[in-house]
Amino acid sequence: MRRLIVLVVLLMAATPTTAVAGGHRKPVVIATIDVGLAPRAVTFTPDQRYAYVANAGSNTVSVLDVDKRAVVDTIPVGSFPYGIAFDRHDHAYVANRDSDEVTVVDTDSRTAVKTIPVGDAPRWAEVTPNGREVYVSSTGSNAVTVIDTRTQAVTATIPVGKAPRGIEFDRAGRHAYVADSDSDTLSVVDTRTRAVVATVPVGDEPRGVLVTPDDRTAYVSNTIGGTVSVVDLRTRKVTTTITVGRNPRGISLHAGNRIAYVANSGSGTVNTIDTRTNTVVGEVAVGTDPRWTAPGPGHRYVLVTNTGSASVSIVTLGR
Repeated sequence: MRRLIVLVVLLMAATPTTAVAGGHRKPVVIATIDVGLAPRAVTFTPDQRYAYVANAGSNTVSVLDVDKRAVVDTIPVGSFPYGIAFDRHDHAYVANRDSDEVTVVDTDSRTAVKTIPVGDAPRWAEVTPNGREVYVSSTGSNAVTVIDTRTQAVTATIPVGKAPRGIEFDRAGRHAYVADSDSDTLSVVDTRTRAVVATVPVGDEPRGVLVTPDDRTAYVSNTIGGTVSVVDLRTRKVTTTITVGRNPRGISLHAGNRIAYVANSGSGTVNTIDTRTNTVVGEVAVGTDPRWTAPGPGHRYVLVTNTGSASVSIVTLGR
């Protein structure tokens, strides 16, 4: 009997979904949902009941009910939709790269109600923490366009580095952090003066930005470099560079903020990073060409868009 118990314990320790070396749980894919062609950004609605996926190859947005693992609606938008952000007035803002505009979607009726011209080749859209403004990065204009969510009008254009991509705010919304993909920098924007107040050199072709909830650290994915730069936001300097899979893009946090997920488009994988040690502690294969991520309710899982597979993977940590 004693030998049998020892054997069972050893088999449990070898199971793929259990903890990895160092006590870390491995990332696992628990479901895959088919969406439109060439999906880019995915973002949850403010109440987190649904997720919106920008389908660049279909010129549509898929509305996902993640609990049902299904698309429940499809919304036509502009040409090559990329980024999505939500205000607090039941509207989504969809950045359309090839039509140089933002489509405003009424989330109650799930229809496009307005089009806002912005800069050249808009990519990312991010709402300020107070919900009053949406920042849109335009890679062709080397600028960020600011949209007032009450008037749904452009109120400012902020010059940043070359070919800006991802945008993230600190908790108070005092600073926006913009990944300048062709400058290999992170622009720090003062949202009150609407001007760049610092520029941080990072890796080769930065795309995604994640700011930790304590506002002390930014994680920046460097797509060509195959790395993630760890930036101390107090000193505004890179403290660590983490090697991940090929062509990393989206970054999100798991519950507890101790694990970050990184989608590697060139590897078809998601890496997990221990944010205490800034080391890679796990990897899981997802779809083809995974691009962007979005944390689900309570940060218990993340959604990952697979551009080459026209799907969304649901990734969490194994038990």
